Amino acid sequence: MVVHHLLDPWPIPKDRGLYINEPWLLDPSLLDSCEDKEAMERLKQPDASVDNVRIYLPMDLNAKAIIRRLDVVISFFGVATEKNEIDYGEAVEQIIWQLEVYDRVHYLRKIPSGNQKHSAEGLALVKSIIGRLENIPDGGAELFPFQMIGELRQDYLKETDPGYHE
Repeated sequence: MVVHHLLDPWPIPKDRGLYINEPWLLDPSLLDSCEDKEAMERLKQPDASVDNVRIYLPMDLNAKAIIRRLDVVISFFGVATEKNEIDYGEAVEQIIWQLEVYDRVHYLRKIPSGNQKHSAEGLALVKSIIGRLENIPDGGAELFPFQMIGELRQDYLKETDPGYHE
């Protein structure tokens, strides 16, 4: 589940963020506010995943924005059922990818001591995400959110606290 994005966090111009060619990570509500309307229209086309195109994507990756997006998804889907668990899981997986980029940038900017693989900011955010996923009402879903919670615990929390249980 964990996708380790290859990012170059240095140097980051003050007026721009990181360049990343992963348009599926975007919050769809931000597409209309992008300065480069022509580039955004190309991204909306089915063949927009050309690897050699470098476009600035407004991602607004901060902990509050990621949690806000997760809350919107949970509010939209509500109870996790067998019928909606695939779509529900895919929507939350996009947020997990955003978490991964957020964590990776914080990690590379301020590499922690020891063998830690994640930033303190990423670990705090994953705990908040797990807490919200645990509160999704279970309406008979077989995999979601249970499998995702287990994978997040394994990938993020095992290294800092092997017996972690929130």
